[in-house]
Amino acid sequence: MFDVQHLLRLVPLALAVVAVLQMVYLLWLRATADRQPASRRPTAPQMPTMPQGGLYPKSAPQRPVILAGKLSVVSGLSGTSDITLPGSTFVIGRFYHPESNVMLALDEKSISRRHAQFSGDDVLKTYSLTDLNSTYGTALRRDGKFEPLQPGQQVRIYNEDIVQFGTNVTVRFSLPGDTRADATQL
Repeated sequence: MFDVQHLLRLVPLALAVVAVLQMVYLLWLRATADRQPASRRPTAPQMPTMPQGGLYPKSAPQRPVILAGKLSVVSGLSGTSDITLPGSTFVIGRFYHPESNVMLALDEKSISRRHAQFSGDDVLKTYSLTDLNSTYGTALRRDGKFEPLQPGQQVRIYNEDIVQFGTNVTVRFSLPGDTRADATQL
């Protein structure tokens, strides 16, 4: 038969074996941590780069359209200042993902994976922004206050416009052409 005192002696022994196994596992994790690949999550906004050899695959355009503009991070992303716009039409999101056309990454928790789409025409000097039904929204500053963009609705933006993505990231667009004040005075 099995007696209770015998069982009480086995419990501390079993706990000691579990503790030793956990210590061995932690030591193994520490020893192999240097050999594990780095995380794919970027620590800063990632911009597309030219493939090795300078040639794009035949299915992609040979020369990407680079817009002569940039955005400057006003607040919400420490260590980030000016970002050159990666093309004339691209998606702004939380993580860089070229397969989904997310070419500009703003890694902040209130930014959706596919947050907003930027469209521009450098020749006509017209630019627009569309919120892609993001969780925390996109807002354009007009007359000193932020006005939320309606999801799916394309809104024209001008040089020096300030846009808030999510709850924390605020940027200023530097685009060719007139500012909103100059355009509305005409």
